[in-house]
Amino acid sequence: KRQTALQKLYDRMDETKDFVYLEDFTLKDWDDDKEIRNVINVTGNAPAVFANAIISDLLTAHWQTVVEGDISQRQAHLIEQFIEDNFEEADEMLLNRFGISSLYAWLCNHVCVRSLIGVRWLSLVEDGEYKIDCLPVDMRWTPYQMGKQGLKWVAPITFRSKDDLLEEYPEASISGETDIEVRDFWNGEVNEVWIASQKVFEQKNPLGKPPFVIVFPSAGFMLRDKGYIEHEAEDILFLNRDLYKELNRSLSIEQSIAFEALYPAYEYEQEPFDAAPARPAPKAGETRKVPKGERHVPVEKRQLNQAAMIARQDIQGMIERGGPTLPRQYNAPPSAVELFGEVELLAKLQKPRLEALQVMRQGLARLMIDQFIKSSTKAGELLVGRIGKKNRYSASNLGDPNKYLIKCELITSNRKQEVANWALAGAARGTAPLKVIIRDILKAEDPDGWIRELDIEEARRADPAIALFEQAIRYAEEAEQLADSDDADVKRIQSKMLTERGVALIKARQQPAQPELSEKVRVPQVEEPKGKSLIPLLGRQGIPGSRQPEVEE
Repeated sequence: KRQTALQKLYDRMDETKDFVYLEDFTLKDWDDDKEIRNVINVTGNAPAVFANAIISDLLTAHWQTVVEGDISQRQAHLIEQFIEDNFEEADEMLLNRFGISSLYAWLCNHVCVRSLIGVRWLSLVEDGEYKIDCLPVDMRWTPYQMGKQGLKWVAPITFRSKDDLLEEYPEASISGETDIEVRDFWNGEVNEVWIASQKVFEQKNPLGKPPFVIVFPSAGFMLRDKGYIEHEAEDILFLNRDLYKELNRSLSIEQSIAFEALYPAYEYEQEPFDAAPARPAPKAGETRKVPKGERHVPVEKRQLNQAAMIARQDIQGMIERGGPTLPRQYNAPPSAVELFGEVELLAKLQKPRLEALQVMRQGLARLMIDQFIKSSTKAGELLVGRIGKKNRYSASNLGDPNKYLIKCELITSNRKQEVANWALAGAARGTAPLKVIIRDILKAEDPDGWIRELDIEEARRADPAIALFEQAIRYAEEAEQLADSDDADVKRIQSKMLTERGVALIKARQQPAQPELSEKVRVPQVEEPKGKSLIPLLGRQGIPGSRQPEVEE
């Protein structure tokens, strides 16, 4: 019943799939929608190029995760690191099991083409080892039902081979070899697996709710007319979907008419007219003699007139406005304001997708923390992360999830945007706080880390002793995060050595009779580099219509 209710949404998804997979276009008539024969069908690549451009831009982005609330800064940093380690371990699991490079790569493709995105997340402790079972689901094949308290049930449908299923369910009776339908049903009480309409597995759901996060991008207009589900969370092609069909039709008609130049239609007059077969028309480069009155004359046909060519230009113009992919061409070096304007055109299309990806990551972060706390209470400390980069965590490290807020912001990496950001950051220096510049303008992945590095450099210039103590603290913190005991000991020794040098430097100041000690422990001062913006903020002429202030000599 739920699949039937979602069928119009599924039909829209199928249509978008045909566009991005470049399914062959077929020219049809307008009376009974029958295929027209003896024509050339042209399938344009515009929708696939556009979707690929948006997906590729999203793949270059990076995450900025911030935890804030009624917790210490150290605990907030620990929770942020826990979230990152979970996603890295999930990526490793997806690569080993499905060959998917990362969860984020999957979501970038689906949030553009399917629009709706969903992920099943399970944090398990087996034999004292922490394991993640992460499954991104295709929302075209994932019926679900929402309730007042969230998801009531979710049932992802997949199509798998017999060998794959027997490896996971060796006692199941399976008929067929490929594309066997599998339904993984979850509600607040049970988890059931159905293969070809037969239940082969059942277990209790200890979580009390389906372990899924499903997100609808805020694309489209969110109306609630009858049949609204067809237009719910529109995909990346929704502004141009019908125009792509018209472009294919126009291209097919033009190519069909052009191809007829190779095989033109001929006719000749014959008197008296009889039922005998007509003489064949001459081929290219051939000369013939024919009786009088039987000379072949090309059949007059309408050519592509100006109106048809203008119509195709209008179609292409509308497609470009609905999905710009080509960068603007500049005759002179652009200003930061001009670059901001160009980037904003693309951002208007990306913003609903970015928002959905951020909500998905925040939802998964909450899910993994809740599940880890429930599963690790008796297990104590557990290793989390990818191979070679695992860190130890316990339920106490994560505190009370209700006391802090998790914010995940996706920072798109666009070279033009970065250049414009640096120009704006230079203009804001001295007016806006440094943290605002680094976090909101430069969009640093770790703004606190940037500020700490700048503080250390500033401290080094102000007083070498401060720099030594700051670096000693840094090494001590790094030692706590290292799993290898030998590497951790090296960091601790370095921290002690720097602390001793800092103390020696302070003592030397209290003993002016021994200046040579001060020379030995002094850290060389580093001159602060002075950067220069690659481009002006407002261009050579400034803002159009504004008057530049006159400067007296």
